[in-house]
Amino acid sequence: MESTTNRHDAAVSLVRIEQLHYRYPPFDPNDPNPDQRWALEDLSLEVEAGEFLGVLGTTGSGKSTLCLALNGLAPQQTSGTIRGDVWIGELNTKRTPVIDVARRVGLVFQEPESNFLGLTVEDEVAFGLENLAVEIGEIEERVDWALKLTGAETLRSRSVARLSGGQKQRVAIAATVAMLPAVLVLDDPTAELDPAGTAEVLEVVQAVRTRRPETAVIMTSGDPAPIVAGADRMLVLDGGRRVFLGTPSEYIDAAPELLERGVAAPPFIELASRLNQAADTQFRFDDPDDAAQQMRRFFSI
Repeated sequence: MESTTNRHDAAVSLVRIEQLHYRYPPFDPNDPNPDQRWALEDLSLEVEAGEFLGVLGTTGSGKSTLCLALNGLAPQQTSGTIRGDVWIGELNTKRTPVIDVARRVGLVFQEPESNFLGLTVEDEVAFGLENLAVEIGEIEERVDWALKLTGAETLRSRSVARLSGGQKQRVAIAATVAMLPAVLVLDDPTAELDPAGTAEVLEVVQAVRTRRPETAVIMTSGDPAPIVAGADRMLVLDGGRRVFLGTPSEYIDAAPELLERGVAAPPFIELASRLNQAADTQFRFDDPDDAAQQMRRFFSI
C-alpha cells in the first residue's frame, strides 16, 4: 500500500475502503481493562461514481463510524486506533486534512441540528460555501440551485429552528449538496422522522441522483425500508464486520439469515420469512404491493 497522500490512477473507484479497522479511544485512559472491541473490523469495499449504497445494521454495528471514516473525522478528530485505508479518489482520509476531504465528501448527520450554524435557511445553505471561500456571486447561484434541487425554495427566509424534522433534513442536504461533493453521506437521516418526513428525505435523495448523476450516495439506516427500494447495492454491518454486500434482490433472498443475526428487515420481507418457516411455504415478496397481492391470492380474498 502506498504511503503518500495522493495517487493518480484513473481506474480506481471513487471510494475505496481497504481492510479498514477502527477502534475508539477508551473513555478512561487509566482503565487497565478498556473495551478493545473494533467499531469497524476488516472492512473492504468500493463505491462507484453515481452509485447509491445503502448501509444497514443495528445500533453499534459501525454505521456511524463508517460515515466518520469516509470524511476523515475518524481518526483525525476522534483519535482512536485505525488500520487500513479509506480513499476518496486520490485522497487518503487518514492523511488529508478534513477540510480538504470535505470538498469531496458531504456528511449529513442523523440529527439535522448537528449540521446547523446559521439563523435562516438561506444563511445555513450559504455557510459552508463561505467557509470554502467561494465568490459571492457563485454562492448566490449555488444557494438558489440547492434550494430548488431539494424543494426548499419556499423555506429560504424561514428560521431553521421553526422547521419540521423533514424540512430540517431537506435543508441540511441542501447545504451539503451546495458544496458539490463527489460523495454524499447520510448518517441515518430518517431515524427521528415520521413517515411524511422520511418521504421528504427520500424525495430529496432521488432529486440529487437525478440532477447530479455523478454523485455517489451512501446512506445508513437502522430501518431498511427507506432504502431497499432505491439503493443500487446494500451493505449490512454486524458488530463492525461486513456480513452482506449485494443488490436489493440479493438482500431479500438473504433476509432470513440476516434476521437470525438480529438485523432488521422491512415488514414484507419478515412476513415472507416467518410464513415460510411456520407453514413451509416459499413466499418471496419484492415490495409491500407484491406481498399484498400474493396474500390475497393465497387466501383467495
